Amino acid sequence: MRALLRPLPSAAKRKLWRTGAPVLGDLLRWSDRRIGIALLHHRIGDPPGDPDTDILPTLGKADFEDQLRRVASRYRAVHASRLPEAIATRRRGERIPVSITFDDDLRSHRSVAAPALLRQGLTATFFLSGASLDGPYRFWWERLQDAVDRGLDVESALGPLIEVPSRESAGARWIQELTGAIRSLDPAARADAAERLGALVGPDPADAGLRDEDVRWLVDAGFEIGFHTRHHHYLPNLDDAELGVAMTEGRERLAAVAGRPLTSIAYPHGGVDARVAAAARACRFTAGFTTGAEGSTASTDPLLIGRVDPVYHGEDAFEADLGWRLLKA
Repeated sequence: MRALLRPLPSAAKRKLWRTGAPVLGDLLRWSDRRIGIALLHHRIGDPPGDPDTDILPTLGKADFEDQLRRVASRYRAVHASRLPEAIATRRRGERIPVSITFDDDLRSHRSVAAPALLRQGLTATFFLSGASLDGPYRFWWERLQDAVDRGLDVESALGPLIEVPSRESAGARWIQELTGAIRSLDPAARADAAERLGALVGPDPADAGLRDEDVRWLVDAGFEIGFHTRHHHYLPNLDDAELGVAMTEGRERLAAVAGRPLTSIAYPHGGVDARVAAAARACRFTAGFTTGAEGSTASTDPLLIGRVDPVYHGEDAFEADLGWRLLKA
């Protein structure tokens, strides 16, 4: 298959992949390859987001529901904690396992995503921090997005903490460069940035985040809860002591609300290296998820499973991309 595609120009290759995606999915299913894939979602809703202006673009409802229909028709949805086992035990002719995952404790997870999943008979895993269990809470990048959308003076608010990139020189990448600068701060300075942004945009909305009852509702509906760490630090930047705290702080509280242990973790911002993966393993996580956009095999380290962020627009793009990444796995 790869050899046949090499001589094709890129435009023809894309067209072939899109039109042949369903056939490719069937061919992979009837192979004896032990493969699978995880999907990564954040906010679901309308209007769809813009990658040029949004830190984490919203996936529109219509695109999301179309993707779910395609998963339901050709794949087998499994909880994230069970993906390694589902891959290792897959047999020829069985549907390829897919884990549908969500990060960041967003209200749209319960109000939009979960109902759409239930309509298609699909399960999913929600990786939560637990930061909003007791009341409204937005992460720093949500406050930043709000400030930018409202045209507020983020340069003055953040100037004492970071070198704010020039809008003229950064162009369309400005908000992403600004986000990266904040993410690279140490935990205390990043908390300061969050407070400054909070002062700039005002109190977090009353419906921000997920409460105890929302988490219990998700569990009762058959969904899985995973851990996303309480403070969403970029884990490779933490020292060993800080890393140990990040792996455990808030985990028991969230597990108590969910009514079961949390055995899978999604590394914040996809930040993971060998040391972070070892810390997750030492804390008895059995599955860990990155943001590496790739499929997995039976030989993939279960603490280093990639996830594809399917923010696509256009017919067949989603299914074509899944087929391509599974073929390359």
